[in-house]
Amino acid sequence: MIAHRGSPEPSPFSPGYGRRPLVFGGHGVEIAELTEVFETADFGENQSVLISGLRGAGKTSMLAQLQDAARANGWLVISDDAGSGLMDRVMETTIPNLLNELAPDSGKRLTSLGIGQLSAQWESVERSRDVRPLLRRDLIALSTVLAERRPHSGILITIDEVSSGKARLRELSRFALEISHAIGEGANIMVVFAGIKVDLDALLEHDHTTFLRRSRELDFRRLTPAETRHVLAESIRIGGKTIDEDALDLLVSFSQGYPYLVQLAGDYAWRSSEASPTISLADARAAHGRAITAVERRVISRVFQDLSEMDQRFVQAMAVDFGRTKIADLVQRLGVSDQYVQVYKKRLIESGYVQADGRGHVSFSLPYLGDYVRSMASDRPDADGRGWDHHPPPSRTGRGQ
Repeated sequence: MIAHRGSPEPSPFSPGYGRRPLVFGGHGVEIAELTEVFETADFGENQSVLISGLRGAGKTSMLAQLQDAARANGWLVISDDAGSGLMDRVMETTIPNLLNELAPDSGKRLTSLGIGQLSAQWESVERSRDVRPLLRRDLIALSTVLAERRPHSGILITIDEVSSGKARLRELSRFALEISHAIGEGANIMVVFAGIKVDLDALLEHDHTTFLRRSRELDFRRLTPAETRHVLAESIRIGGKTIDEDALDLLVSFSQGYPYLVQLAGDYAWRSSEASPTISLADARAAHGRAITAVERRVISRVFQDLSEMDQRFVQAMAVDFGRTKIADLVQRLGVSDQYVQVYKKRLIESGYVQADGRGHVSFSLPYLGDYVRSMASDRPDADGRGWDHHPPPSRTGRGQ
């Protein structure tokens, strides 16, 4: 008779997009300082915040952390992404829903404040309006009612996935302008934009975003080895298991502090252990290949495809080296001037994919990007050492090449 172990416990790791990690890695000081704003409504430098970083670096998770902290302190939260129609979604749906939750018995008060977009619950309220509805008026009205009912609270606005597309930047700049006017008229608002740095920089260069240029900036990249170990070990502990030290060492080593990969590595190792109370080295080894393959397919391949043709050539020239690359070698490999290389070096560093690595050198900051680029260029052989050049496709006539 076969003895069955107990049912496996659910994984404590969250590799899915936008899911809150059980243990948030790093940025503890920043989280504490921003949370203090929700407790005191004393903004300091935190009236507007820009969160930049790699895909999978934890930007969306950070927004979720802030949203939870704001709600816990009685703040209202407006959360959206920078997709087309942002202004309409916020004015026609989000703000009316918040008003219904906040003050369902305050129709006359809201009308006197000049609220422009009312949900069906408010349509019976008599009101007159001679001017076009403005987001700034709605935010001021919402902030005023909130202050009467919940003193020392405010409104947190988080906008994710900032894009540098021209149409989206125009709408985002209008959105930012309305927020700046509302803040200027006394509304208690903290606004947080998140995206890749080059896209955030493009937003700052646009019209009507002057107040955002004084924002506090948070840069999300890789966790330190100690932070990575803490996230893995603490998540496993909270989940109800233990992990062998050599298994933990391997997970830390191959996840390279990349937050999305940390969650993938832990999740695969946890599931490999099934109902066992301990994650072993064999489980960590089973997770290794699966996690790297998954991150290459889901993140790194898309990052590479998003790069311009010259950016791709730049990283391909870097990938020749299995470590840091000399700028002088890039000049030679690309056949361009040093000044030209410096322009693309700056772009890729600001995007978070490349980092300066000593005087006159660069290296990849996105783990496994170099490996992925090399794998695309390689002619991977069969077990007999013979690659595809020894296996040409048949011609359509069947007579060979």
